[in-house]
Amino acid sequence: MRRIDFMYVAIGIIYLIVGMVLGIVMGTRQDFQLAPVHAHINLVGFVSNCVFGLVHRVWPALRTGMIANVQFWVFVIGTPLFVAGIATSILGGTVFIAVIGAILVLIGAILFFVMLLRAGFAPESA
Repeated sequence: MRRIDFMYVAIGIIYLIVGMVLGIVMGTRQDFQLAPVHAHINLVGFVSNCVFGLVHRVWPALRTGMIANVQFWVFVIGTPLFVAGIATSILGGTVFIAVIGAILVLIGAILFFVMLLRAGFAPESA
């Protein structure tokens, strides 16, 4: 994916806005039942996506190969499943969606680590 850095940061900003809106709604209602959802939207959604995007920006070698695309889609699909699953479980539903999302997010993080190791041990070009 050519603009993976931009895509990660743009997705992160969307999560930032959603997380802030949820925080404002919880604050005005004085109902903080979904505080864990708010925290995960901000940390996994905003921070992780933006960090991935910024690392891709300063380390272009990470963008090469199919693993970058796979990692992107696994993480991007896993994040909303994880967050929605947390909300569902808090509201009395099953934790199944949260578990699937968490596993996808974890796989995305592991793939990112693999990409980092591969790029870090690759010979530098002149």
